[in-house]
Amino acid sequence: MTRLFRWQNISSYLNWFALLCLSAFGFIGFYLLRNPEQLDLLGISGLISMGLIGIWRWSWWALQVIRSRIYLHWVFPRWRKQADRIPLDKLPPVCLLVPTYKEKPWITERVFRVIAQEAQSLSHPLTLLVTSSSDEENTAILKVLKSVDPELSCIRLIQMVQTGEGKRKAMADGLRELARLNLPQNAVVGLMDGDSELTPGTLRRCLPFFRLFPKMGALTTDELPIVEGSYLFSEWLHLRLSQRHYQMCSVSLSQKVMCLTGRFSLFRAEAALHPTFADQLELDTLDDWLWGQFKFLSGDDKTTWYWLLRRGYDMLYIPDVIVYSIETISGSLMDRAYQNMRRWYGNMLRNSDRAIGLGPGKAGWFMWYCLLDQRISYWTTLITPGSLSICLVQGYWLAAGLILCWILCTRPIILTIIFWGRQSRLKPIHLPVFLIAQWSSCIIKIWTQMNLAQQKWSNRGNQSISAAGSGWERLVKVSVSRFLYVSQLFGFVIILCWFASLLSPLQDVAGLWSNSSWAMSQSVPPQIIEAIDHGIIPNDGKDDAKSLQALINRLSGEDPVQINLPIGEIDLFYPIEINRSHTIIKGQGMRRTILQAHISETETEAVLVIRPHEHPLTEKAESDQNQIQDIHLSGFTLREKSLNSTENISAIGSILLENVVKSSLKNLDLSNSSNRALILRNTEDVTVEYVLPETAFKKKE
Repeated sequence: MTRLFRWQNISSYLNWFALLCLSAFGFIGFYLLRNPEQLDLLGISGLISMGLIGIWRWSWWALQVIRSRIYLHWVFPRWRKQADRIPLDKLPPVCLLVPTYKEKPWITERVFRVIAQEAQSLSHPLTLLVTSSSDEENTAILKVLKSVDPELSCIRLIQMVQTGEGKRKAMADGLRELARLNLPQNAVVGLMDGDSELTPGTLRRCLPFFRLFPKMGALTTDELPIVEGSYLFSEWLHLRLSQRHYQMCSVSLSQKVMCLTGRFSLFRAEAALHPTFADQLELDTLDDWLWGQFKFLSGDDKTTWYWLLRRGYDMLYIPDVIVYSIETISGSLMDRAYQNMRRWYGNMLRNSDRAIGLGPGKAGWFMWYCLLDQRISYWTTLITPGSLSICLVQGYWLAAGLILCWILCTRPIILTIIFWGRQSRLKPIHLPVFLIAQWSSCIIKIWTQMNLAQQKWSNRGNQSISAAGSGWERLVKVSVSRFLYVSQLFGFVIILCWFASLLSPLQDVAGLWSNSSWAMSQSVPPQIIEAIDHGIIPNDGKDDAKSLQALINRLSGEDPVQINLPIGEIDLFYPIEINRSHTIIKGQGMRRTILQAHISETETEAVLVIRPHEHPLTEKAESDQNQIQDIHLSGFTLREKSLNSTENISAIGSILLENVVKSSLKNLDLSNSSNRALILRNTEDVTVEYVLPETAFKKKE
């Protein structure tokens, strides 16, 4: 045993060390890969937007952690000392209501054996009301209780058989039965599941708080999982309950909780035995704008929580009392995890709106903001994986590496803080589980908020509820919910691309309108040429200038021609010159199409030169005869980089227009540090819109 204990300690230290090494590796990678040019990919607005969101989210998380530590190490220990001084005979009498439905015999034996032992530790007899699936199950429970207390001297047992209408109906009937017993006014009613195992001393350590806090309506405890059948599911629950622990501690500092778990919670009898408590528990409904009115299938713990919150009761979390949650996993692990998340997050979303509607006066300012944050956090959490996906799709490998290093640096630190001081042991497997669960849960929450009426409870007799109706009514409701789901995700992607400066919706719309207006004004529609079909291949690191210049030189006649540049980085080792009228060079958007100019000759006047074949004459009359018109450049970024680090490229312009009329430059990013980004000579009627930097402009008549 000693060797096993030592090995467990060594293994635990190794796990912590491995995760901290991952964090250090991520930090080193983040430092080595930092690159101002890659950060410039986001632009100033993108950096500010992402930075502000990051500061907000990390500050909120840090506040939650600080509050939880204050509660755990300062506030609650003082309450515990006061609670432990209350004599056993001064504790209120307790009643336990335990609905159980076809649980495995070994689970039933563990659960009710501990209940009988807890009853023997109290000065007052424990009233135990069990509502099960059948008389046979009740007989098995009675046998377990008598194996501990043969005469049931410490237990007042009441057994009922469920009507088959679900857990809510069974609990409501049990509460009404308890209300007919004329229990003492100071009694406490416990609601717990038939697969929840109390630890020794649970009741003795929880009941004193009802004496300490007269306004407290209920309390709940910490949980640890016992999982049979799946290692991954077990570690996921350990992670989830560790996250729940610090969040509950933080909120309990304000004497509120986010949920009174159905696993085990204790209620003041004046609340639990109130007629409206059982009525709402049995039939809790929501009137949704899309699905109409429907009843709740699961989420009894959220219903009891909302009932107390609405009436202004305080609630507490007891962090030093643990209840074991027993789970048996069979069949598809992914399906079970998905169904559990659908149920958990559905219960959360169905109740958060009406709780927010109570206002901070009832909920308390901190918890009221926590409820608001629940509706925001699943969008902000998707920013990191969304940005990573965009970088991978666009081929921005260095930026993707930076994001991955950021994840490796920060997530192990989060896990270390979450598991600090927990009985659950931190393991390297928690890192991928944490990322997968965090990101997938956001998608499920977004889907669930559009499908609140769709409910399923797989491990309670495979119950399900749908308010979609039938026929055309169902088709319309389901179609609207799917459309809203897809449109929300699409809108999020657009906003994320906007933040990352990969899209400029306002500029794109303005450019589209301008281009369409120009196209309508032309008698002949332009010929569309895709540059990628002519050897201009982005992101290959090879020179594309010769292919692009050859394509332009091959254009004959005076008919309008539009050359569409592809998304990605196009390398130019030589300047490009346009000498014909009616030419359109169009990229796919600033920072999506990037012309990377590798300058090797300091005498080069500009990267893009637009002028007639003949050199301009000095006399204006002759100059007017040597003009080109209808040149339109839009939708790309032009960057300049010298092949020789000693060369000075500050004197090299980005775009030169000479003897050009009736043309436009729109939606361009000219990354030029000099005042020669845009040079205009002998030009007339040239429209310049959304060209950055706007100050880098030089005009010569």
